[in-house]
Amino acid sequence: MDTSNLKNKLAYKFIKNQIKKTDKTGNLEKFKPKLIEHVGILADLNLFNTYDFTDKLAEGLGLEHKDLKVMLFRNTKEEDKAKTYDIISHKDFGFYGNIKGESLRSFVDTEFDILINYCHVDHILSQVASFRSSAALKVSFKNEEFDFYNILLDIEENKIDTFNNELTKYLKILNFIE
Repeated sequence: MDTSNLKNKLAYKFIKNQIKKTDKTGNLEKFKPKLIEHVGILADLNLFNTYDFTDKLAEGLGLEHKDLKVMLFRNTKEEDKAKTYDIISHKDFGFYGNIKGESLRSFVDTEFDILINYCHVDHILSQVASFRSSAALKVSFKNEEFDFYNILLDIEENKIDTFNNELTKYLKILNFIE
């Protein structure tokens, strides 16, 4: 029995309720400005099967590729070319946004300096993973509905290089990268 639609609906309800409860100023107290050294990345497997942008991102941030931790979402049973990255799916989530998978649990518990969510804004499980993440700074594409991110960039979701260039520019201005 496929429970993915039910999980999505319950996860959406969970995250909306949590956002209502969250004090908007609390997000900033957790973040202490410092140079970015460790980056968490959430992305859709389909994106990585067509274009692995992590080398360019690492270069733009002045980091080594090993400083990036990538978690890919598999929405279907598609073939994956991204064997070097952790891959998760609906099975790693329980109801109401609970996390069941060990690799996903480890990912959201890691205190990244920055978490970048490249998933489509309608991908509710990536929003849950972002919300539950212990990352100090959270970044995504512009999203009217989920306002728990620290930085939202108003760029088309298929313009990954433009997104990364803009993000790099802002992080340099804020002195988070050199």
